[in-house]
Amino acid sequence: LLTRDGQQLLQALNLEPPTARVMAACACGHRAATGDGAKTFVVLLAGVLGGLRVAGGGLRRALQAFEAHVLERAVAHGLRR
Repeated sequence: LLTRDGQQLLQALNLEPPTARVMAACACGHRAATGDGAKTFVVLLAGVLGGLRVAGGGLRRALQAFEAHVLERAVAHGLRR
């Protein structure tokens, strides 16, 4: 499969693990809602999950830090859903 369409790529993967299927479904849902951004969604999600892994057991603190350092800055720049 040769395509630049992130949704087509995700659908073609035939993912086995339930968690991976949920993540792919979320990315495809994001693309359906916005018209673009499936690959960007996956890259961003990978970054968030990587940051949580580095944070270790402090999942709550890591999510709060992500909210404060990433999400609040995005809202401050006027990004919308």
